[in-house]
Amino acid sequence: MKKICVFGASITSGVGDKVNGGWCGLLKKSLSEQNLEILNYGVSGDDTSDLLKRFDKQAKKNNPSGIIIAIGGNDTQFFIDKNRFRIDIKEFESNFDILIKKAKQYTENIIIIGLTNVDEQIINDEYIPKKNKFYKNETIKKYDDLLKQISKDNDIKFIEVFDILDKNDFTDGLHPTSQGHIKLYNKIKNNISEKDFN
Repeated sequence: MKKICVFGASITSGVGDKVNGGWCGLLKKSLSEQNLEILNYGVSGDDTSDLLKRFDKQAKKNNPSGIIIAIGGNDTQFFIDKNRFRIDIKEFESNFDILIKKAKQYTENIIIIGLTNVDEQIINDEYIPKKNKFYKNETIKKYDDLLKQISKDNDIKFIEVFDILDKNDFTDGLHPTSQGHIKLYNKIKNNISEKDFN
């Protein structure tokens, strides 16, 4: 069975969906029928710099036939007291360039999942107001557009998921509900096939 490593943060890990284990859990079930084993390496709270620190160790032990990368939302957090983004867009671009180079050491079968939007009112007014940071869809979209361009420049499949989720699809403004994860899964699954990992 071919191994597919999926790298990401909390949404990839399935936070918000205790029923199916998130979009990645659903993908694992469906692709297993095609002799593809999904290995979920989503870690809550991670940004692209965090992923770089663990990527080689996790990829090397599996020798994957394919790699899916779905990370970047946490990079867009803006810290009010420090007046800066968690990972500014130039570092974000550099981190992804390195991630892609690392991934290509294991396989040419790489897919990048775009960033999800947030419900700004819920997340900024209720979920994280005491944490001195906020998210803006305008910023997320800029990072997402850059990610799309990086994918194009590297001839890598990019699956866009921005604006798929509406206000009823969030548990806290950031993480999808089970229904939200199903929406993400449907978009991702419809754009992935066994041929992507040959």
